[in-house]
Amino acid sequence: MEARRSDRLLWVTSLLFVVWLVWVETSFQYFEGSLGSDLRLHSAGVALVAGSFLLPYGLVQVPVGRLIDRGRVELWLLLAALAAACCSLVFASSDSLQGLLLSRIGTGMACAVAFPASALLARRSLPAERFALAMGFTDGLLGVGAALAAVVPLLLGRSGWRDLVLLQGLSLALIVALPMLLLGASRRAPAVLPKAEQDVRVQRWTRAGVNRLIQCCLLYAWGLGFVFGMAQYGLLSSLRGWSSPLMESLTLIMSIGLVVGMVVSGALGGRPQQRGGLLLAGTVITLLSLLLLIMPSLPRGVLMLPAFSFGVGIGTSVLAFPIAEAAAPPGQTAMTVSIVNTSGTVMGGLMTIVSGLILQASPQGDLSLVLLIYGALALFGVAMASWISFSSELAVVGAIPSRPNVVRSRDSAEPEE
Repeated sequence: MEARRSDRLLWVTSLLFVVWLVWVETSFQYFEGSLGSDLRLHSAGVALVAGSFLLPYGLVQVPVGRLIDRGRVELWLLLAALAAACCSLVFASSDSLQGLLLSRIGTGMACAVAFPASALLARRSLPAERFALAMGFTDGLLGVGAALAAVVPLLLGRSGWRDLVLLQGLSLALIVALPMLLLGASRRAPAVLPKAEQDVRVQRWTRAGVNRLIQCCLLYAWGLGFVFGMAQYGLLSSLRGWSSPLMESLTLIMSIGLVVGMVVSGALGGRPQQRGGLLLAGTVITLLSLLLLIMPSLPRGVLMLPAFSFGVGIGTSVLAFPIAEAAAPPGQTAMTVSIVNTSGTVMGGLMTIVSGLILQASPQGDLSLVLLIYGALALFGVAMASWISFSSELAVVGAIPSRPNVVRSRDSAEPEE
């Protein structure tokens, strides 16, 4: 009981790390102009710095997830938080492109620990039926991090980008590294795992489990492909000539819808039999909302409704995490979540490039390529949801989250008598 309570406190702290990484990644767009002018960097150099966070973040997710499953999660979180804080301080004091790149890459690699570690702690500390809600809530925190990125520069006023990055590094040390250090020191040394649990940990993936994991990767790639590719309505705004206030309003409404969709999907998706229907409804809503947003005859005042429903529909993609975790062998929660999250990150980056090509190739007001490419992506989502919904649920003992005591904290294991 004490170990589970400690895991729950660690989970809450890991959520702050998730918010922080989104804040750091998103905030760059608000000071990239001043950074480029201060250090006399060309636009290509600034773009390199901007992209040097997500690429290493995505590349190391899977190996990091595997290490977290096999090690002490609080130790990994502590080391990652300290490394990310130090890299932020180095970034704040850098005067060269090389220094900026290396410190930004280090920050991205360190932040790769946050999301899978949070998932593992949620799996350990919460009832099994609440894992879906925990993942929906965790993914919904992306909106909180993005909001911080927009609000904090306003609060700092005329402070430069160095002060902002310095604040980020110090805040991570205070709200994540220090609590992790205190919580880790209060936990007793891990006992030897019982033989039964050691046997559980070496189970391999079944063919059905691998197929389910592939389905979930494709589903989450669908969701983040829309989120990053549409650039929070930046693509439609550029082609349709929307004003900045309208685009900002629609972006805010979509972000709210995305958070609502993720949290509600997580709450309703606690029961595996409900997830297929939620996914089908979400993908169909996304398709219909996209068609309404593209319609040129739709009054601008009415755009708020499909903007909100678009976010809600995409938010159901968060169910990819509990579905994939249900198919995974015990003891591989962090790695499974890392694989699914990496697929979404890679797809988001690819669709960002595709959207840039669409903008170059399309004249003002021509949405034919948007309809062709993103319409196909929306239909792909409906197909994936149907595939997941109508394929049989895995029923392998120990491969479904109906036995919450199978995957326990390493520190909660009692030695054999």
